[in-house]
Amino acid sequence: MTDRPALLVTGVGAHADPWHGLAATSEALADVLAERMPVRRLDTDDVADGATLTDAALLVVNISGDLGAEAAAARAVLDPLLDAVASGIPLLAVHSSALAFRDDPRWAELLGGRWVPGVTMHPQIGWSVVQPAAPLPPFRVYDERYSHLEVGDGSAVRAIHTDDGITHALAWSRHGADGHGGVAYSALGHGVEAYRADGTRALLHALIDELVGTEHALDPAPSAIPPVPAFEAAALDYELIAIAPRGGDVGVAGFADHFDDGELLASGYLLLERLPAGGAALHSHGREVGRLASVDGGLRVDLPGAAIDGRMLRSADAGIALVAEHGRWQGGDGGSAILLGDDWRVAVVHGPARVKLDNRVRLLDDLRALSRTQEERHA
Repeated sequence: MTDRPALLVTGVGAHADPWHGLAATSEALADVLAERMPVRRLDTDDVADGATLTDAALLVVNISGDLGAEAAAARAVLDPLLDAVASGIPLLAVHSSALAFRDDPRWAELLGGRWVPGVTMHPQIGWSVVQPAAPLPPFRVYDERYSHLEVGDGSAVRAIHTDDGITHALAWSRHGADGHGGVAYSALGHGVEAYRADGTRALLHALIDELVGTEHALDPAPSAIPPVPAFEAAALDYELIAIAPRGGDVGVAGFADHFDDGELLASGYLLLERLPAGGAALHSHGREVGRLASVDGGLRVDLPGAAIDGRMLRSADAGIALVAEHGRWQGGDGGSAILLGDDWRVAVVHGPARVKLDNRVRLLDDLRALSRTQEERHA
């Protein structure tokens, strides 16, 4: 492990976007980096304000750009990054960093590839098999799968995925002048769950070792003991998660395309994180938007901007509605509410627009009605 730090730069303001929880994923990414070297955290405002970058062993950028907005001025942030790499400091970029600085071709030239608006895309988030370069084995990960990225001629592909019979680059690297100032990119990392995958961590470690010129054969870290869940939870369908008290009935849960490691339950861009101290956090697109906690006689929900709407506690800002299936809502202040009832049950639905939330609620009702019909037929 080197004594010099990795400088992890997180995008904020114009160097972020509405779809990526960069603060949350930077926390997860910092854990991966810390297995190789000390980590110091900055954001793009710090870089623009003249933060020192030249004392780093490695620059790591977790940034973005909103394709739906006018491109932000790049020079205040990009120039210091370019100067640092030119001085011999290697750089690792992840996921939405391929969208950054889209009006400045120097970023794509440095990165060795780019997201091409109107060409590059990704299938719906879900499971995929990633094939890294040898000697790393293929692995399975729950993540977005960037496809049709433009890869420069001087970039060596380090990982691929296949979609509909077409192979797409997911990671690459390129060497700098005289073996210094190399650059690598990994398209993985939309949400914190991606960084929990052993394969993602191993791929990032391999890219880091290539960039800083070290070799590691670390023993696998012992698996953390998951917290005892305060709730029963299950994915009923895409971005639809049912929650009940521990030992309660969440109903039929046959939806296969989800991720659950005992700490995180992910369905699409909706995540439920079980917290060690009890309760759970709700995440939308990789960022925490609310919390749940058991209280005497019910469930407390803190969801900023939420309001009670009949059987729903709905937050347009978070794109989340909690549908009371058992119990009744009692309102509080500032988006807090309590679902009263010892046998409470709630379904969390996710959607960026009201019409999508309404459609997911109708789907929930249809799923429950179908389950009741099947139970009656087999009675």
